[in-house]
Amino acid sequence: MKLKKAMSVADILERELEPTIKEWLRRVNLVPELTDVPLSDADRTGHLPKLCYDLISRLRLAKDAHPPVSAAAAAHGQLRRAQGYSASMLIEESRVFQVATFSALHLHQSELDQNQVLLDVMVIADEVDAQLMETVRSLMGGKVAEAAA
Repeated sequence: MKLKKAMSVADILERELEPTIKEWLRRVNLVPELTDVPLSDADRTGHLPKLCYDLISRLRLAKDAHPPVSAAAAAHGQLRRAQGYSASMLIEESRVFQVATFSALHLHQSELDQNQVLLDVMVIADEVDAQLMETVRSLMGGKVAEAAA
C-alpha cells in the first residue's frame, strides 16, 4: 500500500478556497455589526480571493520573510471606507477570516504535513495581521505602502 504524500498548508488552502470563502461568509452573516452594512454576497466577499492568494503566496515564501505589502488589502480598505465600514468592522472581518482559514485546515488536518503546520500557522497569523494593518491604514485614508513588485 502506497502512502499518500502530506500536503502543504498552502496547497490545502488553495484547494479549499471556495469552501473557506463560503464559511467566512456564513460566519460574517452571524455578526450584526457587519450585516448592518447591506451588501450582496459578491460585494461582501469580492476581496477575499485576492487576500487568500496573497496568504498562499506568503506561505510559499521563506518563513522568516517580511510580509510583502498586499495591494489587495489596501484596495479592500478603500472599498470598505466607501461602503461605510469602521476600523472595528475590519478587525472583525479579519478575525472571522482567521477562524474560517483555521477551520479549513482543521477539516483537512489528516492530509497536512504535521511537521510544518505550526510554522505555517505562525505565517498565517503574521500575514493576516499585515493585511489587516494595510486595510485599516487604507480605510483611515493614510498613505498606502507600495506593493512589492
